[in-house]
Amino acid sequence: MLKNFQYDLQLEEFARLCGRSLSAFKRDFKSAYQESPARWINDKRLDYARSLLVSTDMNVNDVCYESGFKNPSHFNRVFKDKFSLSPGQSRTVGVESEMQ
Repeated sequence: MLKNFQYDLQLEEFARLCGRSLSAFKRDFKSAYQESPARWINDKRLDYARSLLVSTDMNVNDVCYESGFKNPSHFNRVFKDKFSLSPGQSRTVGVESEMQ
């Protein structure tokens, strides 16, 4: 999953790639990582998006799509929910902290 989190794969496809049924995949994943596979994927996508915002000059929409989100509005909302900053604010804060 770590190699493919930014691609548009459904949980059923991850389960199939692991040779597991969807329910077995979800159960085993939650047992191993203490969170659902959907939440894990979303967190990885958000962390990747944050690193792109700080380390590249890609615009926010490009970062949204590159990190695996399909909808910029949804991306902005979940990004702000996780980091308490909008993607644009996160870029500014990240650049300022690198300069110090």
